[in-house]
Amino acid sequence: MESLALASAVVEQLAPAATKPRRTRAGRPVRDVVPSIHLRVAVTWVSIFPLVTLGMTVMTLSGPITAAWPTWLRALSLTGVVVPTAVYFVVPRVLALSLRWLSWRRRRSAAAESGREIRVGGAR
Repeated sequence: MESLALASAVVEQLAPAATKPRRTRAGRPVRDVVPSIHLRVAVTWVSIFPLVTLGMTVMTLSGPITAAWPTWLRALSLTGVVVPTAVYFVVPRVLALSLRWLSWRRRRSAAAESGREIRVGGAR
């Protein structure tokens, strides 16, 4: 439990997000959350590490095929799969999840500071 609290504190320190104003089609202002560079680095690393680990495992299991390849060709094939997968699929989802979690934490701490009760799952 302490490690979760520590991880939560680290992410909150990495995540001071700026908001960027824009207008909807109806002309109402909306604020987009722009994550900090530190949060994006952490999210990218958390997303790419498992993909590289999985790719290296697959290459190891396909030993007879890829063992004879030069290192640069193995790296090229691995990054050719990992980078697009991370950029188009994994990183956007992990970033959205982390921003949603951070906004929930901020709302929760703001409610606790103001003394309001927090409803979880519709119960009081």
